[in-house]
Amino acid sequence: MISNIKFRKLLNDLKRRPEDAAKDLNITKKEILKFLNNKKEISHKILNQATKVWPVNHGDFFSFSDDTQNGFKIMRSDKSNKSKRIMIRGKKPYYLYKDTVMSKVSPFKPELITELVVVENDNPNNPKVKFNNGHFLHQFTYFIGPVNFYYLKNNKKKIARMNTGDSMYISPYVPHSFTTRKNKKNELGKILALTYSDQIDNETLNELNVLGFDIANKYRIDLTNENRAFWGNLDIFFNNSSISLDEFKKKTNIDLNKLRKKKNVPNLNTLKKISNFLNIGLRDLLPPKEKIEVKIQKYSQNRNWYFPSNKKKDYLFVELTNIPQLPYSRGYEFHILSNHKINRTLEVPSHQYIYNIGHTNVQAIINKKKIKIYPGDSLYIKPNLKHYFNQKGKLLILRLGGRISGDRLYQLSMLSKQNLFKTIDDIKPWFNK
Repeated sequence: MISNIKFRKLLNDLKRRPEDAAKDLNITKKEILKFLNNKKEISHKILNQATKVWPVNHGDFFSFSDDTQNGFKIMRSDKSNKSKRIMIRGKKPYYLYKDTVMSKVSPFKPELITELVVVENDNPNNPKVKFNNGHFLHQFTYFIGPVNFYYLKNNKKKIARMNTGDSMYISPYVPHSFTTRKNKKNELGKILALTYSDQIDNETLNELNVLGFDIANKYRIDLTNENRAFWGNLDIFFNNSSISLDEFKKKTNIDLNKLRKKKNVPNLNTLKKISNFLNIGLRDLLPPKEKIEVKIQKYSQNRNWYFPSNKKKDYLFVELTNIPQLPYSRGYEFHILSNHKINRTLEVPSHQYIYNIGHTNVQAIINKKKIKIYPGDSLYIKPNLKHYFNQKGKLLILRLGGRISGDRLYQLSMLSKQNLFKTIDDIKPWFNK
């Protein structure tokens, strides 16, 4: 549905009064007011006219739909089972896919996948193994049972033997595959493949599509080492400011060309002077130190801790794989340690995907609403909602910052409480007559 709030925002951004918009769209001011007061829907004919005469896209008129209730959404295991479909590769059954909870609000696209191909060796060139082409979304994977994980690194096929509790991260468009190792129990391995978008989402993709490859490629920073990443990032800021390094030297007496030749990243004092000169944040000068395409983490490598403390052991967190380039992406095995009533409230500034990987029922209390999570059920919880869990059990949790993270979070924080409210729900014109 076309949003009257989004329509008002567009008129404000374009500095159009209702009478101006009516003239542009060849309709009456009365109709415009009906749209703005939510008394009439905008027809597709008018929408098409708007995109012709104004510098806007069709998507600018639409708001997200919220398919959650009370801030969460649950998918029961029986509904997950009904979604199953078998993927054929090499003319043979390769995977059995099942949906788990997805929400229109969240960045998750998670699946439970059973590996149907059984291999008798760990040869990455095994002809039974069929690689995919990679995909646009990041992927966090939690392993259940004996699974072989295959991936491409420097155009060479690699393999990792994974077991229950192991986890891995794989970046977009890295070809990969999974099989089950032959075992005495004839057990088929499974994975929870939690794919998701981060800062490069569909909105960013729209901009990249319009810019085209040649222009988009010029944005790329060489992340092969810390030195190249720093200087490549710094060049962007100097080019954006149209200031040469020689001019910088005249005004600050700091020779950045000399430092670059030494292949040194400047010390903290120099970094502060650079950030002050360019009038940018210090953190903006420090890009990631390396490029990570695949990270594998065995269960024995995981850190763990009790929450809220070693004295009050309500929960046990086991930290699964993560990478510094995605600071808001955090996966955990989450153990509820008591059957007694726990009122230890969690309030997490992230979207949360939760899957009951244990063998017992767990009770979640979200905004005072009680809900049972049975084995095989999956749950999505909106950010910043108070919640806690009762009854002993084991959950898999993946947390993502979504769109309100990083630089967007800082810019949102610049708004006053009143102006944030207006940003979200503004139906007033930008000036009063």
